[in-house]
Amino acid sequence: MNNQDRIEDMEQKISIAYLEGHFEQAKALEKNLKRIRGHHNLYDENDPYSLEGRIFNDDE
Repeated sequence: MNNQDRIEDMEQKISIAYLEGHFEQAKALEKNLKRIRGHHNLYDENDPYSLEGRIFNDDE
């Protein structure tokens, strides 16, 4: 089984876990998927509109 097959399998398992309401299992699978893809970085866990990992609020 190559990485692409593993990624597709993990994505399917995540989808099923969310549909069945197993949110903790889905989050764990997403964490594993990030590790497999190699996309673990700080910016994914911050606000999507943050720059360089810093959050800027619009209070104006």
